[in-house]
Amino acid sequence: MATSGNISTIGIAAGADLSAFQYKIIAVDGTLAATNAVALGVLQNKPKSGEHADVAFSGHMKAYVGGGSVAAGAQLAVTTSGYLITNATSTSGIVGRAITAAASGSLCEFIGDFSTARNSYSIGII
Repeated sequence: MATSGNISTIGIAAGADLSAFQYKIIAVDGTLAATNAVALGVLQNKPKSGEHADVAFSGHMKAYVGGGSVAAGAQLAVTTSGYLITNATSTSGIVGRAITAAASGSLCEFIGDFSTARNSYSIGII
């Protein structure tokens, strides 16, 4: 069973009925996130549209995995329907690192930071 620990949260208005999506990744508009670029954090409660959504954006969290299993230690990214997936490419951004292994559809314990999440990272010279 996945657990969570010390987290930082933010409150936003749910942009849709999220009552069935606790522990999924939420976008900045209060709906389910589909990419790192729009990801705000992990939904901690079960709000209906317009209600207060409590979203964890940093710390020791748990969230659902989708699209395949995740190994302990894997770098994580966000995919459609608010799921975490293994970040299999070096060009994709990351939102955290798995603490526990998890099968698709299961909760994964991870250390995350959504404050700087984006689709990809690049290094350039200015």
